[in-house]
Amino acid sequence: MAGPPARDAAPARVGPDPRPDHRTPGRPDVAAPRDCHPRVPMTDPNVGAWYNGPVTRVDRYVASCVGAIGMGPDDQDMDEGAGVEPPPHPPGDPKGRRLARRRSALLAEAGGVARLLDVLLNRADEPREEVGQIVKDLGRLERIALQDAHGRVEPRTRFKRSEPTPLVRQRNRNLLFIDESGQSGPVGSKGQRVFALAGIAMDEEAVDNYTVAANEINLHFFETTDVTFHEPEMRLGKGRYEFGHDSDRQRAFERSISGLIEQTPFTAFGIAVRKDRFLSEYVDPGTDPYLPTDVYAVAIVMLLERYLDFLSSRSPSRLARVTFESQEARQDAYHQLEYARALMDGSQWVAGSSFRNWLEPGLRFTTKSGSDPMELADMFARDLFEWVRGDCVEDSRPRYWDQFSKKVHCRGDGRMGKFGVKVFPDHDIRERIDAHRRHCGAAIGPQNVD
Repeated sequence: MAGPPARDAAPARVGPDPRPDHRTPGRPDVAAPRDCHPRVPMTDPNVGAWYNGPVTRVDRYVASCVGAIGMGPDDQDMDEGAGVEPPPHPPGDPKGRRLARRRSALLAEAGGVARLLDVLLNRADEPREEVGQIVKDLGRLERIALQDAHGRVEPRTRFKRSEPTPLVRQRNRNLLFIDESGQSGPVGSKGQRVFALAGIAMDEEAVDNYTVAANEINLHFFETTDVTFHEPEMRLGKGRYEFGHDSDRQRAFERSISGLIEQTPFTAFGIAVRKDRFLSEYVDPGTDPYLPTDVYAVAIVMLLERYLDFLSSRSPSRLARVTFESQEARQDAYHQLEYARALMDGSQWVAGSSFRNWLEPGLRFTTKSGSDPMELADMFARDLFEWVRGDCVEDSRPRYWDQFSKKVHCRGDGRMGKFGVKVFPDHDIRERIDAHRRHCGAAIGPQNVD
């Protein structure tokens, strides 16, 4: 059996497809497969609304009971054999994709059985609500499996290279400061089910202006510039941020921080991994063999993919320098390893050559001290963590969430990595995610069209 293609190789393309670009809730950043089985309308109320899967022998039996559908163009294929085999998937991931295809076929059969049960219960005048929900859930899971089976459409090399050695050409720098919130370990560690990684990108000439503005706030409230805005103490109102229990002064400080976020020119990026769902939906079943199984590695790669979309869409172009807040020596080395792996091997969606063209070849590390843009990354990481921990509910926005949302990278419809914030996995809260994207300026309709 042939192995997977080289990581930098683009998938085979067969010309443009004139049909509309449909997407699925399970993998919103990737276009849905173009040549999967047709979606067959089942208009009889005894059957349900739309069946999202191939017509199987079970469906044909259900349809014969209620007169909903007849023979379709795929019927001859479906009569052969006990299983349902979707069409061949595009080249580019033979092992993992085949498993996902098999899973989607089994889910399609399960959906057919569930719809048959729904019809029989209806004829017996018995409650059908729970079975109807099962039908919907099976259809959603089948769509997720189909998306995992067929993969991406855009080539990994879509971010074109401009020169063979980026450091030779003295491009100005864009600086990305990265900090985290939560624990990247297993769900059981400290009971946290969310891990957030946040990045603040600003041009190098804007860093000094930020430092001056932050120092002015420190001088006004603390009469010294030897202060670092530290999110946990600010959020809990501890230490110097108690302000002698003066609530008016505390609110004035919070307004100053809001103004600092609004007036500083930067672009925000963030990845929040819902660890329990990531483990149950991707790691344990081995859904995607090319997706890292480590939470931190997933977050780094996804953040860099979105940062690259931002860099490649700017003019004039800039070379990026990435800086992490230093943890301890082993953790810093691990971050450096994952960063180097992205530059060497690329990701499932972006070629290594693209990363190398836009990013400096090594990470830098810094500790929190004085006024530094890393403070903004610290605040945004915590706000993202709190937002996702609250299941992205609009009414429970963190303190500075609205200010940071105005700074999130957003291009076009925000799909395919063109939006700076990614919650993963997110198919069960997709409507809330889309609402936030629209709020940030993404050109998507009022309904979930993934």
